[in-house]
Amino acid sequence: MGFMGSMSGAARGAASDSLARGWRPVLCAVLAACALTACQDTRRRDIGRGALARPVVTVNAEEVSFQQFQAEYQSFLSRWDRFIHNDPDKKRELKQRILERIVDEILLDQEARRRGLEMNNEVFAAKVREAVQPFDDSYLEQAAEANHKSLQEWNRQFRRRVVHERLIHREVLARIQITDREVARYYEAHRNEFQVPEQVKVRHIAVGSRRAYDRARRQIEDGADFTELVREHSITPDRQFDGDLGYVERGVMPSEFDEVIFKIERPGTINNLSKPVQTEIGYHIFRLEDRREARRLTLAEATPRIRELLIREKQSDAYTLWLGQLRERATIIVDKQLLGAEMG
Repeated sequence: MGFMGSMSGAARGAASDSLARGWRPVLCAVLAACALTACQDTRRRDIGRGALARPVVTVNAEEVSFQQFQAEYQSFLSRWDRFIHNDPDKKRELKQRILERIVDEILLDQEARRRGLEMNNEVFAAKVREAVQPFDDSYLEQAAEANHKSLQEWNRQFRRRVVHERLIHREVLARIQITDREVARYYEAHRNEFQVPEQVKVRHIAVGSRRAYDRARRQIEDGADFTELVREHSITPDRQFDGDLGYVERGVMPSEFDEVIFKIERPGTINNLSKPVQTEIGYHIFRLEDRREARRLTLAEATPRIRELLIREKQSDAYTLWLGQLRERATIIVDKQLLGAEMG
């Protein structure tokens, strides 16, 4: 019971970390045998030759050997040694956290199998492509090597993580309920958060030289279509959208833009061409398309955002509660004496 209770705090931290990342894939440390140093071999004999195969923890009859645990422990120790400074108390805390993480992941494995959650190779390949974009396949090999893994092991651990994410989304996140009353209460308590500043929608021509600017200016003064001039002259990426910059508020665009675009009064009007707007990339011309005055979002407009915020607030506690229920139903046996043994 003491061990079960002690895991909740660490699990809550792990859950919060994963959730804050939007459940993006996070690679687990390798649970595999590894070659240990000659210095470590001396300590092996201290704990007995047979200890390597003995289970440190058993979760519903699924065992994690001392050798597997040590591989995980040594991996973490090598990365965090500068914070531990060979402090026995910190080492014990690190071991406990690693043990809790191992137990949690085994419970997730078992629950995924129980619920028949599998992933075919086609879906898995798509997940890998999504994770490594815009890099190519060589990035996978580099990532695996950086984590002291084979590509096969990297893929195995990544597949495991994605299955865990699917399980958690189905069993936890998708079941979080946010009532209309909760949304309304949040809106009333945080009304100032839903203030929307003045916004303008503008269309934009950018050219690289004063000569090009003067040419575009003459065409505008002769009545040429602004959108056609964007396609003919503009050199910035918004050209593919006919120069449409969308709705923007002060502070989003360069200050040189703000000084001009918020002074244009009527939609369809172009900024004062006798005072060229210049930045390091060239010269700019703007046409005002629309203006939105500063206002507060209505409850209906704010509801999607509020629901997302409330779900984020609830999901960590919901995950911790659900994982705790998995633990309560599980049989978890820890060899505390073996857990305290050191191999380096």
